Amino acid sequence: MRWCYRCGCSGVADVPVPIVIIGSGPAGISAAWPLVEAGLPVLMLDASDATPLPAAPGGTIGEMRRGPDRARIMFGDQPPLPGPVENRSPKLATVLARAVGAGFHDRLGLSADGFFSLGSLAQGGLTNIWGAMASPWDDADLAPFPGGAIAMRTAYQRVSARIGLGGGATDLAAPIRTLLRRHAGRDDGLDLSIASNAVLANARDGREGCSHCGLCLWGCDRRSIYNAAYELPALQRHANFTYRRGQYVREILPDGAGHRLIIDGAEPICAARVILAAGTITTTALALRRLGAFDEDVPLLSNPLAALATLVPGQIGAALPERSFSLAQLQFGLTMADQVRSAGTLYAADTLPLSVIADRLPLSRPLALRFVRALMPALVLATFFLPGSFSRNRIRLASGSTRRVTIQGEQPPETRAALRKVGRQLGKKLRQRGAYALPGSLTVAEPGTDIHYAGTLPMGATGRFGCGPDGTLNNCPNLHIVDGACLPVLPAQHCTLTIMANADRIGRELAARWVAGG
Repeated sequence: MRWCYRCGCSGVADVPVPIVIIGSGPAGISAAWPLVEAGLPVLMLDASDATPLPAAPGGTIGEMRRGPDRARIMFGDQPPLPGPVENRSPKLATVLARAVGAGFHDRLGLSADGFFSLGSLAQGGLTNIWGAMASPWDDADLAPFPGGAIAMRTAYQRVSARIGLGGGATDLAAPIRTLLRRHAGRDDGLDLSIASNAVLANARDGREGCSHCGLCLWGCDRRSIYNAAYELPALQRHANFTYRRGQYVREILPDGAGHRLIIDGAEPICAARVILAAGTITTTALALRRLGAFDEDVPLLSNPLAALATLVPGQIGAALPERSFSLAQLQFGLTMADQVRSAGTLYAADTLPLSVIADRLPLSRPLALRFVRALMPALVLATFFLPGSFSRNRIRLASGSTRRVTIQGEQPPETRAALRKVGRQLGKKLRQRGAYALPGSLTVAEPGTDIHYAGTLPMGATGRFGCGPDGTLNNCPNLHIVDGACLPVLPAQHCTLTIMANADRIGRELAARWVAGG
């Protein structure tokens, strides 16, 4: 079938109707591959402009520490991201993170109360600054997905092979090695293992293997850390794939059996099928506009998050390494006596700016910096999550001319109590492995700080706020949700790999159906 897909333009009346994918992040890229490989015409739109993101620094973390421009490289002079800075990951203070998140709130018309909200208009979305944790969920967590664990396991394998796993956490920091060594043979409810990172160990597809430079927080000049934007050139080599940046989709309207996309500053685009992969918050806002669902609260899942600092005494005063790896080095699962399941990651602190910790100490700055310098080689930081069922956040699209998007976050007392209980139990088990929790370091983060946003339009839900097995938004044929918005559950684990696997699954189902004439 051939159709005009650029309304109002002459000379294009005989162009294949594309499948339009909104968003060039991990979900959009994962949905695109099976469609493109099946020979279907795909048009991908995103809001990014041609302004390059800040370049990743070269060299090593040791060279950065000694360099005269270390403060500028680490923090720059751009305005901070919206919201309080307490209890937030140090990576969100970097020049790169600020650039990646720039303009998102204003463009969407988003305000949040009691909730840390982050999105990106950049090519590749939040994979520009993600932590690269890529662990599959277990069979119980995958049971609500169409096809269950079997279908998702196959999708996990495809995505993992495509993006590359296994690099990074192969040269463990000294205190991390101590923890892992003393963990051997224990069976006390704490499951500890090497972190699964979407980081290359060896070069491939124009990306280099991880060199353990220690500069992960500021970007990877070797492109070892997976970024969805890295896959765009390979997609663009296919004649049936078109990519257009600078296309901010404001609204999706019905147009016969298809859809009409209203785009800021550009001609509308009509398409037979639209795939929403713009990130949970933006996708939800577009879906609510399409449904005419104004002034209604919709649940927004996130993983309640807390952090704990521990010290491995034998490493106090050791030399800071010239090279390291600043993303997760170990991952863990912890099941409590009440069957509450938590999961998280362990990081060495040897690549962090000294000021991140020194500024929180009740000491003069010179004394605090010297004190932290002695502790840094011995510090192990833990972050851990609770399942999304513990979250109580709501997202709403306002009526009227502004149509602002608002998010209301809430941290119920029972959620805070559960996080503190997990933290105490984790501290006890880490102490048995040689890492001692620093008094007063257990910190409960603001809702949304995890940046695991999901479940606003879950697969299997009835009523308007849900979608079918192939991501079709209820009552909106040919409009599919493939990002975190469609997840039916949010266990206490990182979700990006699962979002990508589910988008791959949906893309393959749509490709098979289209090829079969359905």
